[in-house]
Amino acid sequence: MALQKITSWAERIFSPDKVVLRRFNMFQSLLREDRKCLKLITKLEEIHHRPIPTDWSRIAMLVQALSTATHRLIDCLVAMRPGTYDPLTHSHSRISADLTGLLPEPEIITSPPYALPLDKAWEHPQMLGGKALALSRIRKETRIPVQPGFVITTNAFHAFLEENNLQQVIARGLRGLNLQRPDRLRKISDSLQRAVMAGKVPDIVQTRILAAIQDVAGTDQSTVWAVRSSASAEDGEVSFAGQYATVLDVRQEDICEAYKTVLASKYAPRALTYRLHYGLDDNQTPMAVLVLPMIAPRASGVMYTMDPLDMCKGSCLVITAVPGLGTRLVDGSAVPDIFLISRNDPKHFLAKQPAPEEGSSGTGSQNAQRNTLCLDDAAATTLAEWGLELEALTGAPQDVEWAQDQMANLTILQSRPIHMPEDGTDPEALFHDQPQDTPAPSNHVAVLLEVGTPASVGISTGPVHHITGEGDISEIPSGSILVTPNIPPSLVHVVHNVKAVLAEHGSKASHFASVAREFGLPLVVGLGSLATTLAQGQTVTVDAYRGVVYDGEVRELLEWQEKQKSRPTFPFQRKMKPLMELISPLTLTDPASSSFAPESCRTYHDLVRFVHEKGTQEMFSLVEAKGRGLRSSKSLEADIPMVMQVLDLGGGLRESAQSVKTVRPEDFLSAPMQAVWSGLSDRDITWSKGLVHVDWERFDQVSGGIFSLKSSLLASYALVAANYAHLLLRFGYHFAVLDAMSGSRPEENHIQFRFKGGGGSPEKKIWRLAMIGRVLSRFNFRVEINEDMLEAKCMRLGHEATQLRLRVTGYLLGCTPLLDMVLESEDHALAMAEEMAKKWQNEGNKNE
Repeated sequence: MALQKITSWAERIFSPDKVVLRRFNMFQSLLREDRKCLKLITKLEEIHHRPIPTDWSRIAMLVQALSTATHRLIDCLVAMRPGTYDPLTHSHSRISADLTGLLPEPEIITSPPYALPLDKAWEHPQMLGGKALALSRIRKETRIPVQPGFVITTNAFHAFLEENNLQQVIARGLRGLNLQRPDRLRKISDSLQRAVMAGKVPDIVQTRILAAIQDVAGTDQSTVWAVRSSASAEDGEVSFAGQYATVLDVRQEDICEAYKTVLASKYAPRALTYRLHYGLDDNQTPMAVLVLPMIAPRASGVMYTMDPLDMCKGSCLVITAVPGLGTRLVDGSAVPDIFLISRNDPKHFLAKQPAPEEGSSGTGSQNAQRNTLCLDDAAATTLAEWGLELEALTGAPQDVEWAQDQMANLTILQSRPIHMPEDGTDPEALFHDQPQDTPAPSNHVAVLLEVGTPASVGISTGPVHHITGEGDISEIPSGSILVTPNIPPSLVHVVHNVKAVLAEHGSKASHFASVAREFGLPLVVGLGSLATTLAQGQTVTVDAYRGVVYDGEVRELLEWQEKQKSRPTFPFQRKMKPLMELISPLTLTDPASSSFAPESCRTYHDLVRFVHEKGTQEMFSLVEAKGRGLRSSKSLEADIPMVMQVLDLGGGLRESAQSVKTVRPEDFLSAPMQAVWSGLSDRDITWSKGLVHVDWERFDQVSGGIFSLKSSLLASYALVAANYAHLLLRFGYHFAVLDAMSGSRPEENHIQFRFKGGGGSPEKKIWRLAMIGRVLSRFNFRVEINEDMLEAKCMRLGHEATQLRLRVTGYLLGCTPLLDMVLESEDHALAMAEEMAKKWQNEGNKNE
């Protein structure tokens, strides 16, 4: 670090032009990385808040990309001022480590065992999935009958993927999933399922499957099999009920094809949708497969040891039964017989209800009911007793599949937890009927604006309140719909006070848009000058889902919004929350605060905000007050009596000016420099031809009249690039610094301005600053005046709006050099300010 500081100091002394060029290049890189970071943060916030359930591998990829971009962003700032910002790297490492802990990579094992008998499978729970593990435990720990069978392990699944080089194929497909585009979901699903079905089961896995079949069935090759999914996470904290395939009546020679069918069902549209809603990574749900001998049942069904609808207030078990295979029950194609049995006494039946006759309307008339039940009381009581035993074994209410063979023998096919949320909401219901757009209100509702871009969704109503810039933030009334020219980060101070924000300019990838999403504040950007058509105090309703503003209070939309707020959050959102707490919140809001420091950065957003602010400040102090060096600069010849040196940082001057020592204003290609010069040379400014504007204070100190007024030690400087300009302007006994970016990206555009000193009395210098401050405030600058120095800032406006403000600033610089000598009073100064503001507001209206 010490060597970096010494090298940096030496360069500033002996090669300042190289330092300036390198710092500018680093600043350009900083802005590119800043843009990447904000886009990535925006993407993650949209995924979280809307929500847009996405494959977890895409979340991990976006987080990693954000970590890398943020690290590069920090490197740019460190390179701009070596040795000053090193603590940022430590903050980044700390945040990244916390995020890594929330994005663990599951271990992938492709080695044996590949097939395990149910009697021994419980010894390897991590390879089984919930369904197979439950049956293995029942066989080991109870006398409840479960058929002998075997499990093809998750290790076999990973070996299958490796054998067929499917890992990257699947990863690429899953990263492109988007549940808001069903057509794309189906396309990706079809592609992945075809890839799995085209794969070959590894020879060693086939050998182990054949051996397991022989262990169960011996030499009897007539046995047919049920091949069922048993994925990790299935039948555990989440059910995946009915999401994966079951293949019945499988002959021995078809086992491997049925096995691939079950594996492929992992990528069926319904299974992908379900998994994404729960925020599970594909690697968290590897597929094990349960293989059992088929039963030809005379009855089968499902038992709930606790009524999931709680109609009995927790006092009964529910058994449903259908004749034959239970598939007709679980797929909803058959209506079952129903038994309600007391949990306290399984021999006590609270109710029995036969199913309607086949073909009846099911209206409930006695004539439509079957006369007999497909399950007798003794069998129902036995199932109830087993259910209570399974509940005691697992410690949770159970959803049990059962079957009764032709000899009336009962067996358990599956036992899994019943999912009964504490708030009574069925989590499966969350996955359906999710509205993507707000309803269209009645025809009588007037649309005032419909050109905006939603940046933070929501609906709100209230009276309109306009502000012209950051200086008005403290006067915003509570409960208003804020209309603002732009959305600087300082608006964070009003997120709890306003109902919604409508912005003429801005981007959903801006710092404040991120804050708005974090706090659920509706925000619409890009309204342009149309935002000014909303009357002050007018009641409006903002639909920030669509980017529309309606006249008056629209109750239909507000009621719709309340329904959305009352809906439980997705499991996906709950899993995203701890991640976003390390990414999205913006806690660094005041650059003037002592807490605005690298050590205070708690999130990636904090890091991005800090680096952008400090990077801009570094550019603002680009040229030292003495202006030493800059040997590559050129002299400016102009009608304005000003001594100025110009350094082209790239694209700031015409090509024809590159090979000469002197340039003219018409050689400027720099957009911000053209705007400033337009203001300086405005026809309403009268320049004294006999007075050369240089640094008179410096001249008094060092020259004694010995050297030329055109010396670089006294000159003003302009550093220019295509969309950038940095000016150090010396006017007699005062100076001004202007740093500006003006291009097609509003989020990068900025103007920073400092004005200090003067030759007049302290009182008159203050009047001049008041005049300058009043004009700049009229054009959305945030202005601070301390003693004889004014600092002003204007950020994130569109190109034309930024150009106008640069012309205003140039005009002020041209009008004010000697005003501190002639101003008569503060009122005189402010009256002049109003005239100047009116002139340029009219100019702005003409341009629009």
